[in-house]
Amino acid sequence: MSGGFNVDGSALRTYAKNGVEAAAGRVDAIRARTHQLALTQQTFGKLPQSDELKADYDTQRKESRDDLEDAVDTLYAIVDALRESADAYHTTEKKISGDLGGGA
Repeated sequence: MSGGFNVDGSALRTYAKNGVEAAAGRVDAIRARTHQLALTQQTFGKLPQSDELKADYDTQRKESRDDLEDAVDTLYAIVDALRESADAYHTTEKKISGDLGGGA
């Protein structure tokens, strides 16, 4: 018990792995699939604006990839924070138990 509530470290670790880490994997798979959607210049035809459309598409594709990479990095940071929180709660509980003369 810490501050009047119990923290289940294994639940935090399970959520980190099965919830957040799994979500990071799904987002990364989406990033990989969408990044493969490269279009050639011919796709945009021969209209006067086709060069601008192609350039805009390439910019949007790169920015989407970068955004998804950032999302994956953020999700993995959350996974690390959840695991660190679980470890910190466990360490605190052991210390309090030891200080009170209980077993580890």
